[in-house]
Amino acid sequence: MRRIGLLVTAIAIANLAWVWFQRHDGAVRIARRIDARRQSRGGRNTSTSVKITQFYATSGEITDAEHSTVCYGVENARSVRLEPPVYDVRPALTRCFWAEPKQDTTYSLSAEGNDGSSDSASFRVLVKPAPPSILFMAVSKKEIVKGDAVTVCYGVEHAKGVRLEPIGWTLFAGKKECVRIYPPRDMKFTLVAAGVSGATARDHFDVKVR
Repeated sequence: MRRIGLLVTAIAIANLAWVWFQRHDGAVRIARRIDARRQSRGGRNTSTSVKITQFYATSGEITDAEHSTVCYGVENARSVRLEPPVYDVRPALTRCFWAEPKQDTTYSLSAEGNDGSSDSASFRVLVKPAPPSILFMAVSKKEIVKGDAVTVCYGVEHAKGVRLEPIGWTLFAGKKECVRIYPPRDMKFTLVAAGVSGATARDHFDVKVR
């Protein structure tokens, strides 16, 4: 029995030693990875010099109806400045905010450290016109007696102009508009919304005339 007890004790000690080795080996590997990152960055994070660690936009190309998320991070910074000043920035390891540029915009971040050091970074977001869209279109009647009117209501977005074809009417480019038409015969109509870039959105409806 004594031999069995000694054997159990020996096994337990061996297990504890193995667990300690694994943890120690893991800690050494983590430390090595940290040292490797520090060396790849030139050891700047161990000094008092200011450094911009990140500065980017989640999307480098958007439409003028969209937004992009801008993120930045600094180390050892006394102050930071953003150009254009679309957001009140301050020293932080990680911070993000929305940006809604309406034209191509270059964002620049500069940081100053307590030791007088400085760092800067920049990137550019490209902005293109949003394509037009027809939000809705409703027709009061799809079949009428000759001489009756049909009311067409519609809404468009990001459009510089609206046409009703084939009659060639120029309509208002609004989000809630209505117009009355008097079809003389069976007709197929097309509502056309035109955007700034030349892109178009279309919707169709038919009216039968008895």
